[in-house]
Amino acid sequence: MNSLLHDEAQETQPGTVHVTSYALLLIFVLLAAGIITLSYLYYQSFKANYRREYEKQLSAIAELKVSELTQWRTERWGDAAILLNNAAFSSLVRRYFENPEAPEASEQLREWLGKYQTVFQYDQIVLLDARGILRMTIPANLTNLTSVISQRLPEVLQSDQVTFQDFYRDETDHGVYLAILIPILQGLGSNRLLGALVFRINPETYLYPFIKRWPTPSLTAETLLVRRDGNEAVFLNELRFATNTALNLRMPLDRVTLPGAQAALGREGIMEGVDYRGVPVVAALRTIPDSPWSLVARVNTAEVYVAVQERRWLVIGMMTVLLFSAGACVGLIWRQQRVRFYRERAKLSTELAQSAKELQEKNAELERFLYTASHDLKSPVVTVRTFLGYLGKDIASGDTGRIEKDIQFIRSATDTMARLLDDLLDISRVGRVVLLPVRVTLQGLVDDALGAVAGRLASQGVALTVNDPGVMVFGDRIRLAELFQNLIDNAVKFMGDQKEPRIEVGVEGRGEETVFFVRDNGSGIDPRYHEKVFGLFEKLDPRAGGTGMGLALVKRIVELYGGRIWVESKGTGQGACFYFTLPAAVESVRKGA
Repeated sequence: MNSLLHDEAQETQPGTVHVTSYALLLIFVLLAAGIITLSYLYYQSFKANYRREYEKQLSAIAELKVSELTQWRTERWGDAAILLNNAAFSSLVRRYFENPEAPEASEQLREWLGKYQTVFQYDQIVLLDARGILRMTIPANLTNLTSVISQRLPEVLQSDQVTFQDFYRDETDHGVYLAILIPILQGLGSNRLLGALVFRINPETYLYPFIKRWPTPSLTAETLLVRRDGNEAVFLNELRFATNTALNLRMPLDRVTLPGAQAALGREGIMEGVDYRGVPVVAALRTIPDSPWSLVARVNTAEVYVAVQERRWLVIGMMTVLLFSAGACVGLIWRQQRVRFYRERAKLSTELAQSAKELQEKNAELERFLYTASHDLKSPVVTVRTFLGYLGKDIASGDTGRIEKDIQFIRSATDTMARLLDDLLDISRVGRVVLLPVRVTLQGLVDDALGAVAGRLASQGVALTVNDPGVMVFGDRIRLAELFQNLIDNAVKFMGDQKEPRIEVGVEGRGEETVFFVRDNGSGIDPRYHEKVFGLFEKLDPRAGGTGMGLALVKRIVELYGGRIWVESKGTGQGACFYFTLPAAVESVRKGA
């Protein structure tokens, strides 16, 4: 007994407690340092990987636009080459010049040039004789030439080469145009000049819309076309965040942070700088082969790093929680050690192990999200890069069959990437981007949803009915319709081999609660997976289409309206019913009423 008391007294000696306190303090400091270090390393790794992938995407977009612009210029040269040494066309022009009143030659020539204008989308075609006198216009409403073209005519009339007139402004209508000037020779082997053709191109028809298009949703993305003019960079297209900029906006070339100036100087690659608005941007610079043009594909730096900022706050939040948890655990252990030091030392080890396990699980969860998203997005980017390489080779070899296949693969990959980005963007926007709320019936929401899934319903012969279609809700109509669209689409996707497939959408009352439902008689869901189906990137059937984010998006929308969602199914082959509530949307209608 004395020995036992002696042992207990030793356990509670002040010196022993102080030693334990210092040890616990040291452990907490080390744990905090580990949490902070791991959090920082993880964030830096995510930031670097995200930046690399975004730069690859930006470069791919720039390369795609450069390729199409190059192809467009090549086609315009080809249009001119057809008429440059065309004996039949030269003969028809000669007959028309010799006898302008002869209806046959005039009508044939006008028909020929009219087809060129229509098929190749030229804004205007002008025919001039060897003295530069205007003899015919398509359409027939032009009385004189712009001074830019008039000044180039002597050069064209003294040569036997096609001349490309770059972007210029017409002093008559103040529009921006391009032109192709084609000399008309007597015939093959003859240097005698009959006249010249001027094909005027309106960039608003194809060039500007193409340059403006961006393959993925973006609030700040923009493509710029520039050329060098002395010591200035001239912007050739209308810009997204400024008006009347084509040929009017000029910037000095000595602005080293301006992507447009650097592109005009011939620089290529990725750079961070400040654009014409004074806003920081990330830009991909490219030169257009065989032209004075350079292309800039740029996005605001703030938009590029939106996902990085969100991940930073997530990491900070997780780190704070883990630090608080670790501190709480250590404090509890320190308090208990004052009573039973050696016994609680074992408990401390358990708590520390549990904290480490929780940290590992949280990091594993974050890494899983990063890996899944980056893997799914990287695959189409790799496909685009690969087939862009093939496309360049096939264009050089003139293999049109393989060119079409390359473009199909690129289009398919970009579509896949766009769907993934759209889904991730939709989930991130829920609760942040809300349209003006409106009153809408359940039938109206289902009709909106059917606009996207009606084809699949028809192809599988699925019958859809709506119970209580007049029930009203108040909220963001697009988001609410998207909720029903995803649930209906999910039901169709997992309908199975039902001979009489059907889906029922409706409402039922449970006490004072209004419960919506989407019920099907499809393949059903194993009860073990009733909670798992709402997870991000969760797909019970890997062979099924989609990105695995539809039900996660549905859950986010339901929670935005203060509701809850659950699924009921007796098992495989016995159908499934998704129930959900929208208290905020229903309550708003009641208050309005």
